Amino acid sequence: MLFGDLGTSRLYVLGLAFYFTRHASLFHIIFVNILLLLVGSCYLIICRKYPDGGGVYSSARAASRVLAVVGGLTLCADYTVTAALSCLDAFRYLGVGGEILGVRVELLCTLAAIGVIGFVNWFGPRGMGRAALIVAMATIVLTLVIAVCAIPSLHHTRIELPVRERYSVAAWGDAWIGFTEIVLALSGIEAIANMTGIMVSPVRVTSRRSIVPVLIEVVALNILLGAAMNALPDAKLIDPEGHALGTDNMMNILATAYVGATFSFLSSFVFGALLLSAVNTAITDLMAIQYMMARDGEAPAILAHLNSHGVPGYGLFLAMLVPAALLLVFPDITQLAGLYAVGVVSAITINLLTTGSTRQFDLRVWERWMLCGVGVLMACILATLLWNKPHARMFSLSILVVGLGARLFTLAGRSTLDKPRVQAIRLLAAACCIGQAALAFWLPAEGQTASVLSVAAAGLLVWVGRFVSDAIPRDKEAVTLENLDGDYHPDGCHMMSLSHASPLIAGVIEDARSSGAGVVVLFVRELAIPVMSAGAMQDASDDTDARAIFAEAVTHARRQGVPLKLVYFVGGSVVDRILETATDVSASRIYLQLPRRHGIARFFSGDVIGPVAERLPAQMELVIRG
Repeated sequence: MLFGDLGTSRLYVLGLAFYFTRHASLFHIIFVNILLLLVGSCYLIICRKYPDGGGVYSSARAASRVLAVVGGLTLCADYTVTAALSCLDAFRYLGVGGEILGVRVELLCTLAAIGVIGFVNWFGPRGMGRAALIVAMATIVLTLVIAVCAIPSLHHTRIELPVRERYSVAAWGDAWIGFTEIVLALSGIEAIANMTGIMVSPVRVTSRRSIVPVLIEVVALNILLGAAMNALPDAKLIDPEGHALGTDNMMNILATAYVGATFSFLSSFVFGALLLSAVNTAITDLMAIQYMMARDGEAPAILAHLNSHGVPGYGLFLAMLVPAALLLVFPDITQLAGLYAVGVVSAITINLLTTGSTRQFDLRVWERWMLCGVGVLMACILATLLWNKPHARMFSLSILVVGLGARLFTLAGRSTLDKPRVQAIRLLAAACCIGQAALAFWLPAEGQTASVLSVAAAGLLVWVGRFVSDAIPRDKEAVTLENLDGDYHPDGCHMMSLSHASPLIAGVIEDARSSGAGVVVLFVRELAIPVMSAGAMQDASDDTDARAIFAEAVTHARRQGVPLKLVYFVGGSVVDRILETATDVSASRIYLQLPRRHGIARFFSGDVIGPVAERLPAQMELVIRG
């Protein structure tokens, strides 16, 4: 999944580097990849220190809940542009072109692809990671072929210094701006930190094995391919009118020039598939960020509502709608690239600086200095981007204001303030969101008025949010599950894992009574998205399905006098939770329900009974009932 983000970036970064800096692009590519190594080294530290989720949202919460929300919203902006840019570029690589009724065909295909990917994600597919791995491996092989074939021609590489007038401040400024234009190659490194919660333990080892090989491959091949690009004759890189070619499909140009047209045609399908894989990852990450904020009460609760497949349905709809709307406003690769970097650079900056300055865990002196030093460098890049990219600045501020407005609206509903004040605060939040939309559409992004008003609105929402937060009751204590001692000491244990209430509950409890065993009822709320603290035992009081199952189990167990224990998990692998719980309670018999899912839902969501049966210890009996 990490390669699906970092490795995908070269499919458009190479062309954009030449578009912005021409034959000085090799130096810029080298410098950006050095920065990528530094940032990747910092994230090795972050992943080690945050084994339950080291993304900006979780790491910034130690410093400030507001800062965490700001970081989460910047990630939303990044993933939104990632989905739009990657999907559009996928069809550019596939060679889709032409118009239908005045609308570009690749734009229609892009919108349709986002819809299809969203439909697939509704079922929480478990096989997408394996498919992404296959595509990633094929991409590595094809890229290596291009790189190896290009090596004999590297002596033709044309290199221009990024600064021709070494004593000119303007020349150094232009070189710095050119460098910041292509830092979108960093996109993806933040995503791996969000996934530490679903990594195989120990996270310290797994994250290192994930990040280091991908970094080495991406950096080495980026530099080699950058040299190969600059070794091509200008006729293949610049059209007769002086416009750069290959902005959106430079890898196809390199494949054609160094290997052949047939190879380029075949590889374009793999490159397109990798870009579509990146779209899927971006949509999944968008859902995860929204879900975590909604779960913590920092976003509307509706975004945390899960469907029967463990997917936040409303969050999925929003994760599809916003990238699609963005494509209608900015339907060009270079336009989307201009919006891209601000979100990921903001998230990385906040993450590095908050982790480097926190005192909640020990850091070596050199680790703290590296985190803070690279964080300051990223802050300088962010300031440059905000100054030179008015549309990116306006887009990021719009996401920020709307997100903070939704947060204030949610906080007001949770507070103990009287009804008139709640209504006034919610009216203020709605007015800020509507006003921000009006600013984005009616005032020119190049002017300072829209930006100043947006910053003022964001500041007002944060300031009012502080007072509303003080009026919110402290987190309620988790409701203790009603475990029963029964009227006898059990000789064994029967466990049942259920997804819905059924007659199985009564039957299992009767069987346990007749054999003198206790009963453990396990409910695992599936989560098809990677989130912080996934797989942890949590409170079941807000889960309607779990409450119904547990209530029925308690009723029957109390009537029969059977010892009962209730176990509730959110997220993680259902199979792992079943086997781990069965081992912990020394269950002699495990009861599983036949799933209600049929057809396409079962195809996408996979099966639980088969993997449990394969991994079940020999001393345990598996019973399957409807």
